[in-house]
Amino acid sequence: MASDSPVTILEEARVSVPATAALPPEPLVLSALDALWVTLPLIQRVLIFVDGDGGEDGRRATPPFASVVAALRASLAETLARFPTLGGRIVHLPATGDAAIDCRTHGGGGVRFVVAEFDDADADARRLAGDEDHDADAFRRLVPELDAGELPAEAMAAQVTRLRGGWALGVAMHHAVVDGRSVWRFLQAWAAACRGEGDKDLAAAPPPAFDRAAIKLLAGGEELARTVLRKYAPDLPKIVCKISSV
Repeated sequence: MASDSPVTILEEARVSVPATAALPPEPLVLSALDALWVTLPLIQRVLIFVDGDGGEDGRRATPPFASVVAALRASLAETLARFPTLGGRIVHLPATGDAAIDCRTHGGGGVRFVVAEFDDADADARRLAGDEDHDADAFRRLVPELDAGELPAEAMAAQVTRLRGGWALGVAMHHAVVDGRSVWRFLQAWAAACRGEGDKDLAAAPPPAFDRAAIKLLAGGEELARTVLRKYAPDLPKIVCKISSV
């Protein structure tokens, strides 16, 4: 971030998919249904948490920020065991022209996990959460950077930011890996793991399935996916997004 930004990066690390997780043995090739999403803008979400004091407002007392960070980091690793694609990278396979999600950790991998502090008059958690017209500029500072302009590209990054009177969790995810519904499913699973209820969540909703055979396309579906990529991302591994996120 720029040096004049009121957001200060305190720590930056990687949270990896646990070694015990069952990973797809080969990169998951994007089907013709998925290939277009390589060129779309990132999915970004911000969750704001206002501090509670355990008093009359009904909010439980908020633990220290360091404890929040530690809990989020540990539960993220637990959740990635069920959603390993978010700990992977979108890659280009030049031999075939395909794009794929590589969940293996060689050559990098895992989720970039940023810890930050927003020390500014605009960084009041109650104001950010309660304003009828959201402060878009402030919200952008609460979302981590994720470079999707060239493959290989990381699938996800997360940022935990200390605010005045609270904290925020921002995520950026590559659209080739998730859609709007699956973003919230992942966040629900992460929240359950953070509460120590990961087993309950797993019982309520099974983890994602990555069986490519479940995708029923007409004969030539593999070549159709490559045709889509050539049309919308003709300069792979470089990507130019031609669709506005506004």
